[in-house]
Amino acid sequence: MGFVAKSALGSFIALLAYLLPVACAMDEAATQESFRNVSRTFFADHCVTCHGADDPEGGVRLDAIGHDLSDEPTAELWNQIYAQVQFREMPPSDSEQPTATERARFLKSVDTELMRFGRGFGLESRMLLPQYGNYVDHESLFNGSITEMPYTPARLWRQRPIIYDAIWGNAYGRAPWYSVKIGGTGNHEIKRGPHKGKLMATRYFADRKYANPFFEFVHHASGFTDYASIVADQSSLEALLVNAETMAQILTVGQKVRIVTQVKNKGSKTGNNEAMFVGGVTTTSNEYRGRVPVIFQQIVQTDGPVARSDFDEALNVAFALFLRRPPLPEEYDKYWNTVFQKNAELGNRMALQAVLIYVTLTPEFVYRMELGMGEADEHGRRFLSPQELTYAIHYAFHNKPAFGVDEIETVDIYTKNSEAPIKRTMTTPRPAWASGHSSLVMEMKAGRLERREDVERVVRKILNTQQTDWQTNHNRTYLSSPNPRILQFFREFFGYYKANEVFKDIDTFADRDGFRQFVSGSANKLAYDTDSLIRHILVDDRDVLYELLTTDKVVAAYWNGKNDEDQIRRSGGRKKYQQTHHIQSYNFDPFEMAYDKDSNPDSVIRRNGKVFRAPGDQRCGILTQPSWLIAHSGNFDNDPVRRGKWIREKLLAGVVMDVPINVDAQIPEDEHATLRERFHVVHADECWRCHKKMNPLGMPFEAYNHVGRWRSTEKDKPVDTSGAVTHTGEASMEGNVANVREMMERLARSDRVRQSFIRHVFRYWMGRNELLSDSRTLMAMEKAYIDSGGSFRELLVSLLTSDSFLYRK
Repeated sequence: MGFVAKSALGSFIALLAYLLPVACAMDEAATQESFRNVSRTFFADHCVTCHGADDPEGGVRLDAIGHDLSDEPTAELWNQIYAQVQFREMPPSDSEQPTATERARFLKSVDTELMRFGRGFGLESRMLLPQYGNYVDHESLFNGSITEMPYTPARLWRQRPIIYDAIWGNAYGRAPWYSVKIGGTGNHEIKRGPHKGKLMATRYFADRKYANPFFEFVHHASGFTDYASIVADQSSLEALLVNAETMAQILTVGQKVRIVTQVKNKGSKTGNNEAMFVGGVTTTSNEYRGRVPVIFQQIVQTDGPVARSDFDEALNVAFALFLRRPPLPEEYDKYWNTVFQKNAELGNRMALQAVLIYVTLTPEFVYRMELGMGEADEHGRRFLSPQELTYAIHYAFHNKPAFGVDEIETVDIYTKNSEAPIKRTMTTPRPAWASGHSSLVMEMKAGRLERREDVERVVRKILNTQQTDWQTNHNRTYLSSPNPRILQFFREFFGYYKANEVFKDIDTFADRDGFRQFVSGSANKLAYDTDSLIRHILVDDRDVLYELLTTDKVVAAYWNGKNDEDQIRRSGGRKKYQQTHHIQSYNFDPFEMAYDKDSNPDSVIRRNGKVFRAPGDQRCGILTQPSWLIAHSGNFDNDPVRRGKWIREKLLAGVVMDVPINVDAQIPEDEHATLRERFHVVHADECWRCHKKMNPLGMPFEAYNHVGRWRSTEKDKPVDTSGAVTHTGEASMEGNVANVREMMERLARSDRVRQSFIRHVFRYWMGRNELLSDSRTLMAMEKAYIDSGGSFRELLVSLLTSDSFLYRK
């Protein structure tokens, strides 16, 4: 660089050093002035009538509020104001409300100023988190005022824990050992060696022993476990590294197997239990088994430098195993020069293992990349590439990898001429990582996954999978059902699957009416009942949301309709059997409801069991299923607050303030009072401000005890099931309700409830909260649902062919 250029650069740097502080000061001044102007306008339009100079409500004046947020009391007051406006507590619901734009501008202005003093909320970043989904203005999403074309910001989406397990668990996540017992009982007679003629018994153990690096995040407000905003943290990286080291060994030298050989003492009794081998001889050795790629073995066994062509072939295999694509030209050089060669002094085996480790620590393996690799349109959006589409569509329905592994030439590590049972166990006919491609990959390779029409075609094909078998149990879980991500959505949306996480003191239930049927394992069975009921509703696929919220149908997945005499006797007689039967959870008598599942002329009943109909005042949709009631209860009683909060957030698209840290949220104990009576303490003004949004929605569920059985009395008093639907913004839905049936019927017919449900469908499948720019997508989803008569399939087709799903920006 010449002297003149250096002088010019020096002058430019000096000028920057002078101007930057000036520019920052000007920016700060502008920000503060904007904050003052926006807040004063907002207060003048919506607040000073009650909070002005004349008798300000609560003693808070907003016409003369300070704006210096470096002052602690002032900043604290602004934090309170922010929360009140954000949670729509202020202005009061009976006052004229600010528009969505006015409210958003005010909140952003306050948050920006608070952030300047290290006191803010970081609103923009928080809006990416699952618990902030309902903060996006509901009316704006569905009133047609938003004209921006939908898209999803380009992103990296962390590997789903269950998909990592599908890739890793069987192939690289086991710690096997092999038990060989000689001289006891067994099916094989040893043919040679010092133990010739003795019987041998073997058993191979291959338990999974590895840490999944991706925790399953579940936030109480969303319930969803897979959001693109969830990142891989330091602990994830550490677990990935440990797992990768094990993997690298398995792929280069094989899976280490600890072999424990026990030889029986001559004087011991016949048998193979451990006591029979006391006094004998026990030896432990390590062997290796499995199949490794031929090119890997060739590099490991090479003395001296490795040929570049051999390395390139090995890198092809590594990428095929973990990234499911061939390397780019520059990647061959990168891995050769910066990874393999830098570790070559440690030996070819270590250098190759370093390459394998490096590949599985790359962002491409840890994250699913959705960048939009297609051409940009006139709005600056890019269509997903065929490979991106393959991942996106496949993962919308499945919890296993979309891409398999093309055939790789491998060699078996174990070559010893051992006794037949040992050789049979230790040899490997097929690599554990071998897997086929999904049908979507075939479509992609054939060039049939490039346009929106292609996406709709393959999505409809996937959704048309026949699902006549809808019963689930521990042998047929949602994971083994066709398109398991669909049922998983309903499990996570309703949250009933967490019933077994709520402690119940079952030791006290044996002598309590209404509780005898609830025993160890009941919570899991009840969740499978609800799984089955939802799948049954989805098979019909008509008015799905209405059916989910109002159906009187009941499924008992673990009962075949028979009352076996041996089981009656083991239960302690007919009366005790009757009282403790699982179907008593639904207030049914097993003797009255008996039927013959196995010999039923209806093939659907033979496969799935009978669908019962409960009295309409006793069961009304998923929210009256025992599994849901238990999952949203306390350990020893009902929880109308938790249930009402769920309805407010999941069905009404509302928000409720968190409990202040200085509040002891306990209700008084009174063994003679009903739960409703004990909850009267929350009617105090400082409590009712939040509880009015929850308790009226949760109290109708007092028709059930805390293990989900319907009841008509509590504490020898008639149960009061009255409640109310309020503060919804939809006048036709609001008003008092006498019972849970009336409330659920009203909710199920509401536009807002339907729209809130659609918003949650969007969040689950998109892995993010809605943006205002997603308005067109959400409105199209609603139209597709209504026009199809309430078809959940059509709702999904609309989402998965939308611009929000297909475009990145």
